[in-house]
Amino acid sequence: MKFTIIRVLAIILMAGEDRGDIVTRHTNVKCEIFDKSFVEFPVCRLKVLGRGIIGENVYIKLLKLPVKAIMLNFGIYKKLSGYHPFLINVTVDFCHYIKHPNPLTVFHLFYSGFKSYINLNHTCPYNVSTITHDIILKDFVLTDQMYAKIPLPKGSYMFSLKLGAEGVWRGIVYSYFDINVDNNPNIHF
Repeated sequence: MKFTIIRVLAIILMAGEDRGDIVTRHTNVKCEIFDKSFVEFPVCRLKVLGRGIIGENVYIKLLKLPVKAIMLNFGIYKKLSGYHPFLINVTVDFCHYIKHPNPLTVFHLFYSGFKSYINLNHTCPYNVSTITHDIILKDFVLTDQMYAKIPLPKGSYMFSLKLGAEGVWRGIVYSYFDINVDNNPNIHF
């Protein structure tokens, strides 16, 4: 009788244990505009693409063209008692990076992760002569391979991407996500 109760409790605990099935997932996305005459965010939301698969969609509409200089400031914040800076906070001249990509920079690791989901892939200037001058991030899903070179410990994080043009900050996108890499047996460092 005692052995059966212990076995049942062990099975219940093992069934309730997180096995790493959901390793990373988006939890929220927020977009904030600093200059409403320059940029707007018609779409800034998460979309459920399947069971346990959440895609991030952000549509950035540029209102004043041409844009000759783009700056990006990105940072990672970890949730402790509020969100605090964690590991990375870098500002990049995006126009220079697109002309001369450097695979040794931290920005290259992050950009290569979402490059296939975004149309921000040509050099400056962004002007009327191009087919679409709006920036579209569509169905961006976090994958395990994104954390192979920069492993982040288990926890809740916020990724901020501040957008600047012509030397002035125009808007910011906050992407919130959870990581459960510690319990995933498929990731080896």
